Amino acid sequence: MNWTILIGFLVGLVIFIHGIENFSSQIMKFAGEGFRKFLRYATRNRFISAISGMLVTSVIQSSSVTTVITISLVSAGAISFANSLGIIVGANVGTTITAQLVAFKITSFAPIFLITGFILSFFGRQLKYIGRGIFYFGLLFYGLFLISEAIGPLSQHPGIHKAFAELSNPYIALLVGFLFTAIAQSSSIATGIVVILAASGFMTLEQGLPVLLGTNIGTTIKTIYISLNLSRFAKRTALAHMIFNILGVVIIWPFLPEFSSFVSSLGGSSAQQLANAHTIFNVLAAIIFLGLLTPFKKLIEKIIKTDEEEILISAKYIENGLPKTKKKMFSIIEKELTHFLHIAYKLYIKSSEFIISPSDKSKNTIEKYEVLANLLDEKIEGAILQLSTMNLTESEAKKTVLLVRISNMVEQLADTCKSLSGLRRSMSISSLSLSDDALSSIKNIVEKTDKPFFELQKGFPYNIENTEKLNRRLAGVPPAITKSYNEHIKRLKGRKAKGGSIFVEATSQIENATIRIKEIISLAQKYARLK
Repeated sequence: MNWTILIGFLVGLVIFIHGIENFSSQIMKFAGEGFRKFLRYATRNRFISAISGMLVTSVIQSSSVTTVITISLVSAGAISFANSLGIIVGANVGTTITAQLVAFKITSFAPIFLITGFILSFFGRQLKYIGRGIFYFGLLFYGLFLISEAIGPLSQHPGIHKAFAELSNPYIALLVGFLFTAIAQSSSIATGIVVILAASGFMTLEQGLPVLLGTNIGTTIKTIYISLNLSRFAKRTALAHMIFNILGVVIIWPFLPEFSSFVSSLGGSSAQQLANAHTIFNVLAAIIFLGLLTPFKKLIEKIIKTDEEEILISAKYIENGLPKTKKKMFSIIEKELTHFLHIAYKLYIKSSEFIISPSDKSKNTIEKYEVLANLLDEKIEGAILQLSTMNLTESEAKKTVLLVRISNMVEQLADTCKSLSGLRRSMSISSLSLSDDALSSIKNIVEKTDKPFFELQKGFPYNIENTEKLNRRLAGVPPAITKSYNEHIKRLKGRKAKGGSIFVEATSQIENATIRIKEIISLAQKYARLK
Protein backbone atom coordinates (compact mmCIF):
# COMPACT_ATOMS: atom_id res chain seq x y z
CA MET A 1 0.00 0.00 0.00
CA ASN A 2 2.80 2.38 0.92
CA TRP A 3 4.55 1.66 -2.40
CA THR A 4 1.31 2.33 -4.25
CA ILE A 5 0.96 5.66 -2.48
CA LEU A 6 4.60 6.59 -3.15
CA ILE A 7 4.37 5.68 -6.84
CA GLY A 8 1.08 7.55 -7.17
CA PHE A 9 2.63 10.62 -5.53
CA LEU A 10 5.75 10.50 -7.74
CA VAL A 11 3.71 9.99 -10.92
CA GLY A 12 1.53 12.97 -10.00
CA LEU A 13 4.63 15.06 -9.23
CA VAL A 14 6.31 14.16 -12.53
CA ILE A 15 3.13 14.97 -14.49
CA PHE A 16 2.76 18.28 -12.61
CA ILE A 17 6.38 19.33 -13.28
CA HIS A 18 6.13 18.22 -16.93
CA GLY A 19 2.85 20.09 -17.29
CA ILE A 20 4.03 23.37 -15.80
CA GLU A 21 7.31 23.37 -17.76
CA ASN A 22 5.60 22.63 -21.07
CA PHE A 23 2.74 25.04 -20.37
CA SER A 24 5.23 27.90 -20.01
CA SER A 25 7.10 26.66 -23.08
CA GLN A 26 3.95 26.56 -25.25
CA ILE A 27 2.88 30.02 -24.15
CA MET A 28 6.32 31.37 -25.01
CA LYS A 29 6.22 29.68 -28.44
CA PHE A 30 2.82 31.19 -29.11
CA ALA A 31 3.57 34.70 -27.87
CA GLY A 32 7.14 34.71 -26.61
CA GLU A 33 8.28 37.74 -28.60
CA GLY A 34 4.92 39.34 -27.82
CA PHE A 35 5.64 39.00 -24.11
CA ARG A 36 9.09 40.47 -24.59
CA LYS A 37 7.68 43.43 -26.52
CA PHE A 38 4.96 43.84 -23.91
CA LEU A 39 7.52 43.96 -21.12
CA ARG A 40 9.76 46.27 -23.19
CA TYR A 41 7.08 48.89 -23.76
CA ALA A 42 5.05 48.51 -20.57
CA THR A 43 7.66 50.07 -18.30
CA ARG A 44 6.61 53.70 -18.42
CA ASN A 45 6.34 53.92 -14.63
CA ARG A 46 6.75 51.65 -11.65
CA PHE A 47 3.04 50.84 -11.29
CA ILE A 48 2.52 49.90 -14.95
CA SER A 49 5.72 47.83 -14.78
CA ALA A 50 4.44 45.98 -11.71
CA ILE A 51 1.06 45.30 -13.32
CA SER A 52 2.83 44.10 -16.47
CA GLY A 53 4.99 41.70 -14.47
CA MET A 54 1.93 40.42 -12.64
CA LEU A 55 -0.09 39.87 -15.83
CA VAL A 56 2.69 38.10 -17.71
CA THR A 57 3.43 35.81 -14.76
CA SER A 58 -0.27 35.07 -14.31
CA VAL A 59 -0.46 33.90 -17.92
CA ILE A 60 2.74 31.84 -18.10
CA GLN A 61 2.41 30.56 -14.51
CA SER A 62 6.07 31.11 -13.69
CA SER A 63 7.70 34.08 -11.98
CA SER A 64 11.08 32.52 -12.83
CA VAL A 65 10.36 32.73 -16.56
CA THR A 66 9.20 36.35 -16.24
CA THR A 67 12.28 37.26 -14.21
CA VAL A 68 14.66 35.48 -16.58
CA ILE A 69 13.08 37.26 -19.58
CA THR A 70 13.39 40.58 -17.75
CA ILE A 71 17.05 39.96 -16.88
CA SER A 72 17.81 39.03 -20.50
CA LEU A 73 16.08 42.21 -21.73
CA VAL A 74 18.14 44.32 -19.31
CA SER A 75 21.34 42.60 -20.45
CA ALA A 76 20.40 43.21 -24.09
CA GLY A 77 19.60 46.88 -23.40
CA ALA A 78 15.91 46.51 -24.28
CA ILE A 79 14.83 47.87 -20.88
CA SER A 80 16.76 49.69 -18.18
CA PHE A 81 17.68 48.28 -14.80
CA ALA A 82 15.45 50.90 -13.15
CA ASN A 83 12.44 49.91 -15.25
CA SER A 84 13.00 46.21 -14.57
CA LEU A 85 12.35 46.62 -10.84
CA GLY A 86 8.60 47.10 -11.23
CA ILE A 87 8.33 43.94 -13.33
CA ILE A 88 10.24 41.95 -10.70
CA VAL A 89 7.91 43.18 -7.96
CA GLY A 90 4.80 42.39 -10.00
CA ALA A 91 6.00 38.91 -10.94
CA ASN A 92 5.82 37.81 -7.31
CA VAL A 93 2.15 38.77 -7.18
CA GLY A 94 1.41 36.98 -10.46
CA THR A 95 2.91 33.72 -9.23
CA THR A 96 0.28 33.45 -6.45
CA ILE A 97 -2.37 32.60 -9.08
CA THR A 98 -1.33 28.93 -9.08
CA ALA A 99 -2.05 28.55 -5.37
CA GLN A 100 -5.40 30.31 -5.75
CA LEU A 101 -6.44 28.05 -8.62
CA VAL A 102 -5.53 24.94 -6.62
CA ALA A 103 -7.37 26.25 -3.55
CA PHE A 104 -10.49 26.74 -5.66
CA LYS A 105 -10.20 23.06 -6.69
CA ILE A 106 -9.67 23.71 -10.37
CA THR A 107 -7.89 20.34 -10.34
CA SER A 108 -11.31 18.72 -10.76
CA PHE A 109 -11.63 20.43 -14.16
CA ALA A 110 -8.28 19.06 -15.38
CA PRO A 111 -9.85 16.39 -17.67
CA ILE A 112 -11.89 19.08 -19.47
CA PHE A 113 -8.74 21.12 -20.18
CA LEU A 114 -6.89 17.98 -21.32
CA ILE A 115 -9.59 16.92 -23.77
CA THR A 116 -10.22 20.45 -25.09
CA GLY A 117 -6.52 21.13 -25.57
CA PHE A 118 -5.94 17.77 -27.25
CA ILE A 119 -8.72 18.40 -29.78
CA LEU A 120 -7.64 22.00 -30.54
CA SER A 121 -4.04 20.92 -31.13
CA PHE A 122 -5.12 19.27 -34.42
CA PHE A 123 -6.33 22.56 -35.98
CA GLY A 124 -4.18 25.21 -37.65
CA ARG A 125 -0.88 26.62 -36.42
CA GLN A 126 -2.28 29.18 -34.01
CA LEU A 127 -4.90 26.82 -32.58
CA LYS A 128 -2.21 24.16 -32.28
CA TYR A 129 -0.20 26.30 -29.88
CA ILE A 130 -3.30 27.38 -27.97
CA GLY A 131 -4.51 23.77 -27.79
CA ARG A 132 -1.18 22.53 -26.52
CA GLY A 133 -1.12 25.31 -23.95
CA ILE A 134 -4.60 24.34 -22.70
CA PHE A 135 -3.57 20.66 -22.69
CA TYR A 136 -0.49 21.28 -20.56
CA PHE A 137 -2.48 23.63 -18.32
CA GLY A 138 -4.86 20.74 -17.66
CA LEU A 139 -1.92 18.34 -17.28
CA LEU A 140 -0.29 20.33 -14.50
CA PHE A 141 -3.52 20.38 -12.50
CA TYR A 142 -4.14 16.72 -13.30
CA GLY A 143 -0.75 16.02 -11.73
CA LEU A 144 -1.86 17.83 -8.58
CA PHE A 145 -5.09 15.83 -8.65
CA LEU A 146 -3.09 12.57 -8.72
CA ILE A 147 -0.94 13.79 -5.82
CA SER A 148 -4.08 14.62 -3.83
CA GLU A 149 -5.59 11.19 -4.58
CA ALA A 150 -2.34 9.39 -3.70
CA ILE A 151 -1.87 11.01 -0.30
CA GLY A 152 -5.56 10.85 0.63
CA PRO A 153 -5.31 7.45 2.42
CA LEU A 154 -2.51 8.84 4.62
CA SER A 155 -4.71 11.51 6.17
CA GLN A 156 -5.41 9.31 9.19
CA HIS A 157 -1.89 7.91 9.56
CA PRO A 158 -0.41 9.06 12.91
CA GLY A 159 3.19 8.66 11.72
CA ILE A 160 2.65 11.01 8.80
CA HIS A 161 1.10 13.66 11.00
CA LYS A 162 4.04 13.31 13.39
CA ALA A 163 6.45 13.90 10.50
CA PHE A 164 4.56 17.01 9.38
CA ALA A 165 4.54 18.22 12.98
CA GLU A 166 8.23 19.01 12.47
CA LEU A 167 7.08 21.85 10.24
CA SER A 168 5.65 23.53 13.32
CA ASN A 169 9.17 24.90 13.67
CA PRO A 170 8.94 27.89 11.29
CA TYR A 171 12.68 27.87 10.56
CA ILE A 172 12.57 24.24 9.43
CA ALA A 173 9.47 25.00 7.35
CA LEU A 174 11.20 28.00 5.77
CA LEU A 175 14.23 25.84 4.92
CA VAL A 176 12.01 23.12 3.41
CA GLY A 177 10.30 25.67 1.15
CA PHE A 178 13.63 27.18 0.13
CA LEU A 179 15.32 23.86 -0.66
CA PHE A 180 12.38 22.38 -2.53
CA THR A 181 12.03 25.47 -4.74
CA ALA A 182 15.78 25.77 -5.33
CA ILE A 183 15.90 22.13 -6.47
CA ALA A 184 12.66 22.16 -8.48
CA GLN A 185 13.49 25.68 -9.81
CA SER A 186 9.82 26.64 -9.60
CA SER A 187 7.93 28.23 -6.74
CA SER A 188 4.65 27.30 -8.46
CA ILE A 189 5.43 23.60 -8.00
CA ALA A 190 6.14 24.09 -4.30
CA THR A 191 3.12 26.32 -3.60
CA GLY A 192 0.79 24.00 -5.51
CA ILE A 193 1.89 21.00 -3.46
CA VAL A 194 1.68 22.95 -0.18
CA VAL A 195 -1.92 23.93 -0.90
CA ILE A 196 -2.76 20.32 -1.85
CA LEU A 197 -1.24 19.10 1.44
CA ALA A 198 -3.30 21.66 3.36
CA ALA A 199 -6.45 20.59 1.52
CA SER A 200 -5.71 16.96 2.47
CA GLY A 201 -5.35 17.84 6.14
CA PHE A 202 -1.59 17.38 6.43
CA MET A 203 -0.68 21.00 6.98
CA THR A 204 -2.13 23.95 8.86
CA LEU A 205 -1.84 27.62 7.95
CA GLU A 206 0.80 28.12 10.64
CA GLN A 207 2.89 25.27 9.22
CA GLY A 208 2.43 26.07 5.56
CA LEU A 209 3.00 29.84 5.66
CA PRO A 210 6.77 29.64 6.41
CA VAL A 211 7.11 27.02 3.65
CA LEU A 212 5.53 29.47 1.19
CA LEU A 213 7.87 32.21 2.39
CA GLY A 214 10.77 29.84 1.78
CA THR A 215 9.63 29.34 -1.82
CA ASN A 216 9.91 33.10 -2.39
CA ILE A 217 13.59 32.95 -1.47
CA GLY A 218 14.28 29.67 -3.28
CA THR A 219 13.08 31.02 -6.62
CA THR A 220 15.89 33.61 -6.65
CA ILE A 221 18.65 30.99 -6.99
CA LYS A 222 17.93 30.37 -10.68
CA THR A 223 17.95 34.06 -11.62
CA ILE A 224 21.22 34.71 -9.76
CA TYR A 225 22.85 31.79 -11.58
CA ILE A 226 21.61 32.92 -15.00
CA SER A 227 22.86 36.48 -14.47
CA LEU A 228 26.46 35.44 -13.71
CA ASN A 229 27.62 35.72 -17.34
CA LEU A 230 25.48 38.73 -18.23
CA SER A 231 26.06 42.49 -17.92
CA ARG A 232 26.37 44.17 -14.55
CA PHE A 233 22.99 45.80 -15.10
CA ALA A 234 21.46 42.33 -15.50
CA LYS A 235 23.28 41.28 -12.33
CA ARG A 236 21.67 44.25 -10.58
CA THR A 237 18.22 43.07 -11.64
CA ALA A 238 18.92 39.53 -10.40
CA LEU A 239 20.27 40.87 -7.09
CA ALA A 240 17.25 43.16 -6.73
CA HIS A 241 14.99 40.12 -7.19
CA MET A 242 16.84 38.23 -4.46
CA ILE A 243 17.01 41.11 -1.97
CA PHE A 244 13.35 42.01 -2.58
CA ASN A 245 12.25 38.45 -1.84
CA ILE A 246 14.50 38.08 1.21
CA LEU A 247 13.60 41.46 2.70
CA GLY A 248 9.91 40.71 2.25
CA VAL A 249 10.32 37.58 4.37
CA VAL A 250 12.46 39.40 6.94
CA ILE A 251 9.83 42.15 7.33
CA ILE A 252 6.89 39.76 7.82
CA TRP A 253 8.75 37.17 9.95
CA PRO A 254 8.37 38.86 13.39
CA PHE A 255 4.63 39.24 12.73
CA LEU A 256 3.84 35.71 11.54
CA PRO A 257 1.44 34.91 14.43
CA GLU A 258 -0.51 38.14 13.91
CA PHE A 259 -0.49 37.67 10.13
CA SER A 260 -1.75 34.09 10.48
CA SER A 261 -4.54 35.24 12.79
CA PHE A 262 -5.57 37.93 10.31
CA VAL A 263 -5.69 35.46 7.41
CA SER A 264 -7.63 32.96 9.56
CA SER A 265 -10.20 35.63 10.38
CA LEU A 266 -10.97 35.90 6.65
CA GLY A 267 -12.32 32.36 6.79
CA GLY A 268 -12.11 29.53 4.28
CA SER A 269 -10.49 26.11 4.35
CA SER A 270 -6.82 25.59 5.26
CA ALA A 271 -5.99 25.44 1.56
CA GLN A 272 -7.81 28.70 0.83
CA GLN A 273 -6.19 30.37 3.84
CA LEU A 274 -2.72 29.39 2.64
CA ALA A 275 -3.45 30.63 -0.87
CA ASN A 276 -4.83 33.88 0.56
CA ALA A 277 -1.81 34.29 2.84
CA HIS A 278 0.52 33.83 -0.13
CA THR A 279 -1.36 36.42 -2.18
CA ILE A 280 -1.77 38.97 0.62
CA PHE A 281 1.90 38.73 1.60
CA ASN A 282 3.15 39.26 -1.95
CA VAL A 283 0.71 42.11 -2.61
CA LEU A 284 1.75 43.88 0.62
CA ALA A 285 5.45 43.37 -0.19
CA ALA A 286 4.87 44.76 -3.68
CA ILE A 287 3.10 47.87 -2.34
CA ILE A 288 5.87 48.54 0.20
CA PHE A 289 8.69 48.17 -2.34
CA LEU A 290 6.94 50.17 -5.04
CA GLY A 291 6.77 53.04 -2.57
CA LEU A 292 10.48 52.64 -1.78
CA LEU A 293 11.67 51.83 -5.30
CA THR A 294 14.04 54.81 -5.63
CA PRO A 295 16.06 54.15 -2.45
CA PHE A 296 15.92 50.41 -3.21
CA LYS A 297 17.40 51.10 -6.66
CA LYS A 298 20.18 53.19 -5.11
CA LEU A 299 20.94 50.39 -2.64
CA ILE A 300 21.41 47.87 -5.46
CA GLU A 301 23.59 50.33 -7.39
CA LYS A 302 25.81 50.77 -4.33
CA ILE A 303 26.20 47.02 -3.94
CA ILE A 304 26.98 46.39 -7.63
CA LYS A 305 28.98 49.38 -8.81
CA THR A 306 29.91 49.89 -12.44
CA ASP A 307 31.39 52.56 -14.65
CA GLU A 308 29.71 51.00 -17.68
CA GLU A 309 27.20 53.08 -19.61
CA GLU A 310 23.73 51.54 -19.69
CA ILE A 311 22.93 51.42 -23.39
CA LEU A 312 19.23 51.15 -24.19
CA ILE A 313 18.32 49.82 -27.62
CA SER A 314 15.57 52.28 -28.39
CA ALA A 315 15.00 55.57 -30.16
CA LYS A 316 14.80 58.61 -27.93
CA TYR A 317 12.32 60.73 -29.83
CA ILE A 318 10.66 58.73 -32.63
CA GLU A 319 9.78 55.69 -30.51
CA ASN A 320 6.15 56.70 -30.00
CA GLY A 321 5.41 58.05 -33.47
CA LEU A 322 5.66 61.47 -35.10
CA PRO A 323 3.73 64.68 -34.43
CA LYS A 324 1.22 66.00 -36.96
CA THR A 325 2.74 69.39 -37.78
CA LYS A 326 5.73 69.75 -40.13
CA LYS A 327 7.63 72.04 -37.77
CA LYS A 328 7.46 69.57 -34.89
CA MET A 329 8.21 66.71 -37.24
CA PHE A 330 11.41 68.40 -38.41
CA SER A 331 12.36 69.06 -34.79
CA ILE A 332 11.83 65.43 -33.74
CA ILE A 333 13.84 64.07 -36.69
CA GLU A 334 16.65 66.55 -36.01
CA LYS A 335 16.81 65.43 -32.37
CA GLU A 336 16.85 61.75 -33.29
CA LEU A 337 19.49 62.37 -35.97
CA THR A 338 21.59 64.18 -33.35
CA HIS A 339 21.17 61.13 -31.11
CA PHE A 340 22.22 58.89 -34.02
CA LEU A 341 25.29 61.02 -34.62
CA HIS A 342 26.14 60.81 -30.91
CA ILE A 343 25.89 57.00 -31.05
CA ALA A 344 28.09 56.97 -34.19
CA TYR A 345 30.68 59.04 -32.29
CA LYS A 346 30.56 56.64 -29.33
CA LEU A 347 30.87 53.69 -31.71
CA TYR A 348 33.85 55.29 -33.44
CA ILE A 349 35.72 55.94 -30.20
CA LYS A 350 34.91 52.52 -28.72
CA SER A 351 35.86 50.70 -31.95
CA SER A 352 39.15 52.58 -32.10
CA GLU A 353 39.88 51.76 -28.46
CA PHE A 354 38.93 48.14 -29.14
CA ILE A 355 41.61 47.92 -31.86
CA ILE A 356 44.25 49.33 -29.49
CA SER A 357 43.16 47.64 -26.24
CA PRO A 358 40.55 44.86 -26.67
CA SER A 359 38.39 43.54 -23.84
CA ASP A 360 35.14 41.61 -23.43
CA LYS A 361 33.60 44.68 -21.83
CA SER A 362 34.40 46.83 -24.88
CA LYS A 363 33.19 44.11 -27.22
CA ASN A 364 29.79 43.92 -25.51
CA THR A 365 29.45 47.71 -25.53
CA ILE A 366 30.30 47.92 -29.24
CA GLU A 367 27.81 45.19 -30.12
CA LYS A 368 25.04 47.12 -28.36
CA TYR A 369 26.00 50.35 -30.12
CA GLU A 370 25.92 48.50 -33.45
CA VAL A 371 22.39 47.19 -32.80
CA LEU A 372 21.28 50.64 -31.65
CA ALA A 373 22.76 52.28 -34.75
CA ASN A 374 20.79 49.91 -36.99
CA LEU A 375 17.59 50.66 -35.10
CA LEU A 376 18.06 54.44 -35.26
CA ASP A 377 18.84 54.30 -38.98
CA GLU A 378 15.58 52.40 -39.56
CA LYS A 379 13.52 54.77 -37.38
CA ILE A 380 14.95 57.94 -38.95
CA GLU A 381 14.56 56.58 -42.47
CA GLY A 382 10.88 55.83 -41.82
CA ALA A 383 10.30 59.25 -40.25
CA ILE A 384 11.90 61.13 -43.15
CA LEU A 385 9.86 59.05 -45.60
CA GLN A 386 6.68 60.07 -43.78
CA LEU A 387 7.80 63.71 -43.78
CA SER A 388 8.50 63.62 -47.53
CA THR A 389 4.87 62.71 -48.27
CA MET A 390 3.62 65.99 -46.79
CA ASN A 391 2.99 69.25 -48.65
CA LEU A 392 6.44 70.87 -48.38
CA THR A 393 7.68 74.33 -49.30
CA GLU A 394 10.87 74.67 -51.36
CA SER A 395 12.93 75.33 -48.20
CA GLU A 396 11.35 72.36 -46.40
CA ALA A 397 11.98 70.13 -49.43
CA LYS A 398 15.66 71.14 -49.43
CA LYS A 399 15.89 70.43 -45.70
CA THR A 400 14.27 67.03 -46.23
CA VAL A 401 16.80 66.11 -48.92
CA LEU A 402 19.65 67.20 -46.64
CA LEU A 403 18.21 65.13 -43.78
CA VAL A 404 18.27 62.08 -46.05
CA ARG A 405 21.86 62.77 -47.11
CA ILE A 406 23.05 63.39 -43.56
CA SER A 407 21.25 60.31 -42.28
CA ASN A 408 22.83 58.16 -45.01
CA MET A 409 26.24 59.58 -44.25
CA VAL A 410 25.87 58.86 -40.52
CA GLU A 411 24.75 55.32 -41.40
CA GLN A 412 27.87 54.86 -43.55
CA LEU A 413 29.98 56.26 -40.72
CA ALA A 414 28.45 53.75 -38.29
CA ASP A 415 29.07 50.93 -40.79
CA THR A 416 32.70 52.02 -41.07
CA CYS A 417 33.01 51.80 -37.28
CA LYS A 418 31.51 48.29 -37.36
CA SER A 419 34.13 47.28 -39.92
CA LEU A 420 36.83 48.77 -37.69
CA SER A 421 35.77 46.76 -34.65
CA GLY A 422 35.36 43.69 -36.88
CA LEU A 423 39.08 43.83 -37.67
CA ARG A 424 39.93 43.25 -34.03
CA ARG A 425 37.57 40.26 -33.96
CA SER A 426 39.36 38.89 -37.03
CA MET A 427 42.69 39.40 -35.29
CA SER A 428 41.48 37.42 -32.28
CA ILE A 429 40.23 34.55 -34.45
CA SER A 430 43.49 34.43 -36.43
CA SER A 431 45.69 35.01 -33.34
CA LEU A 432 47.22 38.11 -34.96
CA SER A 433 48.57 41.21 -33.22
CA LEU A 434 49.88 44.66 -34.12
CA SER A 435 53.23 46.10 -33.15
CA ASP A 436 53.47 48.87 -30.58
CA ASP A 437 54.47 51.31 -33.35
CA ALA A 438 51.39 50.39 -35.40
CA LEU A 439 49.07 50.78 -32.40
CA SER A 440 50.67 54.14 -31.53
CA SER A 441 50.14 55.31 -35.10
CA ILE A 442 46.43 54.35 -35.05
CA LYS A 443 46.00 56.07 -31.69
CA ASN A 444 47.60 59.26 -33.04
CA ILE A 445 45.24 59.42 -36.03
CA VAL A 446 42.15 58.76 -33.91
CA GLU A 447 43.13 61.55 -31.50
CA LYS A 448 43.25 64.00 -34.42
CA THR A 449 39.68 63.10 -35.43
CA ASP A 450 38.26 62.88 -31.90
CA LYS A 451 37.87 66.59 -31.13
CA PRO A 452 36.21 67.70 -34.40
CA PHE A 453 33.88 64.67 -34.36
CA PHE A 454 32.96 65.43 -30.74
CA GLU A 455 32.22 69.07 -31.52
CA LEU A 456 30.16 68.07 -34.56
CA GLN A 457 27.80 65.71 -32.69
CA LYS A 458 27.64 68.04 -29.70
CA GLY A 459 26.40 71.06 -31.68
CA PHE A 460 24.45 69.41 -34.49
CA PRO A 461 22.51 70.72 -36.37
CA TYR A 462 22.45 74.46 -35.64
CA ASN A 463 25.13 75.09 -33.02
CA ILE A 464 28.19 73.46 -34.52
CA GLU A 465 31.46 75.13 -33.62
CA ASN A 466 33.00 77.19 -36.45
CA THR A 467 33.06 74.69 -39.33
CA GLU A 468 36.24 76.17 -40.79
CA LYS A 469 37.96 75.48 -37.48
CA LEU A 470 36.74 71.87 -37.52
CA ASN A 471 37.89 71.38 -41.10
CA ARG A 472 41.34 72.83 -40.22
CA ARG A 473 41.63 70.24 -37.47
CA LEU A 474 40.60 67.46 -39.83
CA ALA A 475 43.07 68.73 -42.44
CA GLY A 476 45.86 67.33 -40.30
CA VAL A 477 44.48 63.79 -40.60
CA PRO A 478 45.42 62.94 -44.25
CA PRO A 479 49.14 63.83 -43.73
CA ALA A 480 49.13 61.74 -40.54
CA ILE A 481 47.62 58.82 -42.44
CA THR A 482 50.17 59.17 -45.27
CA LYS A 483 52.95 59.21 -42.69
CA SER A 484 51.51 56.08 -41.07
CA TYR A 485 51.42 54.24 -44.41
CA ASN A 486 55.07 55.21 -45.10
CA GLU A 487 56.13 54.01 -41.66
CA HIS A 488 54.30 50.74 -42.23
CA ILE A 489 56.10 50.27 -45.56
CA LYS A 490 59.41 50.61 -43.69
CA ARG A 491 58.24 47.99 -41.16
CA LEU A 492 57.31 45.68 -44.02
CA LYS A 493 60.72 46.15 -45.67
CA GLY A 494 62.44 45.49 -42.35
CA ARG A 495 60.19 42.50 -41.67
CA LYS A 496 59.06 44.16 -38.45
CA ALA A 497 55.40 44.44 -39.42
CA LYS A 498 52.89 42.31 -37.52
CA GLY A 499 49.22 41.52 -38.03
CA GLY A 500 49.34 41.01 -41.80
CA SER A 501 47.21 43.60 -43.61
CA ILE A 502 45.21 44.52 -40.49
CA PHE A 503 47.07 47.80 -39.92
CA VAL A 504 46.43 49.00 -43.49
CA GLU A 505 42.76 47.99 -43.29
CA ALA A 506 42.31 49.70 -39.89
CA THR A 507 43.96 52.89 -41.11
CA SER A 508 41.87 52.80 -44.27
CA GLN A 509 38.66 52.54 -42.22
CA ILE A 510 39.72 55.52 -40.09
CA GLU A 511 40.44 57.41 -43.31
CA ASN A 512 36.94 56.55 -44.56
CA ALA A 513 35.45 57.72 -41.26
CA THR A 514 37.32 61.04 -41.59
CA ILE A 515 35.92 61.61 -45.08
CA ARG A 516 32.39 60.98 -43.83
CA ILE A 517 32.85 63.29 -40.83
CA LYS A 518 33.96 66.08 -43.20
CA GLU A 519 30.97 65.43 -45.46
CA ILE A 520 28.55 65.56 -42.50
CA ILE A 521 30.07 68.88 -41.42
CA SER A 522 29.53 70.26 -44.92
CA LEU A 523 25.93 69.01 -45.11
CA ALA A 524 25.15 70.24 -41.60
CA GLN A 525 26.45 73.68 -42.55
CA LYS A 526 24.05 73.78 -45.53
CA TYR A 527 21.19 72.55 -43.37
CA ALA A 528 21.81 75.23 -40.73
CA ARG A 529 21.58 77.97 -43.36
CA LEU A 530 18.00 76.88 -44.15
CA LYS A 531 16.79 77.40 -40.56
